Amino acid sequence: MYSLTWVVKVSVISMGMYHTIVYLFSLAGTESTYGSIRNHGYRHSVPDIPVGNTECWPASKNEPVHIDHTPMVCRFKNLCFSNILHSFFILGRGNAETESFPVKEVHVTPLKGFADAFSLQLLSPNDAITHRHNHRYIRTGQYIMFSRISWSNIAHDIHDVLLPMFYTYNFSGLVDPAYTLFLIRDNHGFSGSEEHYRIISRNPVVDGYLEFALLPDDAAICYEEVLVGSSKLPIWYDWGVGRIPEKPLDESFLTSDHVRGFTSYAKKQFGISEICDTVPYGIILTRKKNRKILNSNDLQTTLSRELGMEITELSMEFNSISEIIRKVSCARFAIGMHGAILILTMFLPPGATLLEMFPYAINPDNQRLFRSMIQLPGMGIEYASWRNMDESKSTIAPKLASVLGFQKLSETERDDILNRSEVPPKVCCDDVEHSYRLYHDTFVDIPAIVDILKRTIR
Repeated sequence: MYSLTWVVKVSVISMGMYHTIVYLFSLAGTESTYGSIRNHGYRHSVPDIPVGNTECWPASKNEPVHIDHTPMVCRFKNLCFSNILHSFFILGRGNAETESFPVKEVHVTPLKGFADAFSLQLLSPNDAITHRHNHRYIRTGQYIMFSRISWSNIAHDIHDVLLPMFYTYNFSGLVDPAYTLFLIRDNHGFSGSEEHYRIISRNPVVDGYLEFALLPDDAAICYEEVLVGSSKLPIWYDWGVGRIPEKPLDESFLTSDHVRGFTSYAKKQFGISEICDTVPYGIILTRKKNRKILNSNDLQTTLSRELGMEITELSMEFNSISEIIRKVSCARFAIGMHGAILILTMFLPPGATLLEMFPYAINPDNQRLFRSMIQLPGMGIEYASWRNMDESKSTIAPKLASVLGFQKLSETERDDILNRSEVPPKVCCDDVEHSYRLYHDTFVDIPAIVDILKRTIR
């Protein structure tokens, strides 16, 4: 392990913007009494900002140690955030000389294009900024820091955060539901449907942006123990940052063992049995606000009759994440329009089928997040897709089209989109044409879907 006793400066790219986090390891404490903020769980602890330190190690055994670019994990003791500096810091002891140290990588997010390396610095222990923190708070306990590039999207949460987090800390022997997740650099909060974070932690997520905003302007808050860093190995998809369209990574180290290990652990956390009933059934995964299957009732009735099994409809609007996982885990097949909920088909058992459906003008070959996951060697799941080729079977509410930015385009731009029968490959992150087509509701071709399922269900 690497022992670090100096300042860490972390540059993080989030939603295309650079942010800097500074860890101050060399400041002297001042005499003060910890305050407490009622109803926020802060405790009176010690009279001074506690001295901090850290240790770091490679994020996984398969990532060779290289001083310049090996993804690392660091455990910080007494990591603090300053509302004066608008950055994190650690109080430590050191001399006043400035030195340069080799760069090591710690990624708050492991995604390509969304994270950058940090550099080490030595700061003077007599820095005057320390003495300006007139309000000091402490949070006891253990935390895992993370950031996200998309909010209210379970596919991003699992692919970008939870699966890499599980893989990283399981390797380090640190997967423990007693740890609390600590979200930074994000002012979007939570919608209340983040039950899936319970896979990693049984505690509510700490929203750093909100927490810091509630503190006085001259406050510092310290966290007893914080883990920072994530392995890149479980990432299998490139969201298309820059000018390269989204696609599966050319080199992904994700295996079916990684996925099955994660899903098995998740089911254990939710109390879901690994044993399935012998009565076969299928699942329709639906959306209730947009990208709807407009003839879903007819689809459900026909599938039940033609396939001779019960068909259950599930949605994130009306079913809990754990309920969806429980049903998917024993299903013979799942079908649904391309969308975030399909990430939960990683819980399908071997021998099952996923049929992914796409709205008009969306080419399945350009949207391969779920296909590339399901087709990992060893998953044992059949994959099939259906694409709406009939524009008359597709519709979108004018209000939604306006929200997506379609109405703000020039008449020429709108006509160009309407005259195209296929959306170009998507480049992250704001693509009005892609969103406009993707959010259409669809009358699906029921006979074609029945035929596909009859050919693929084992």
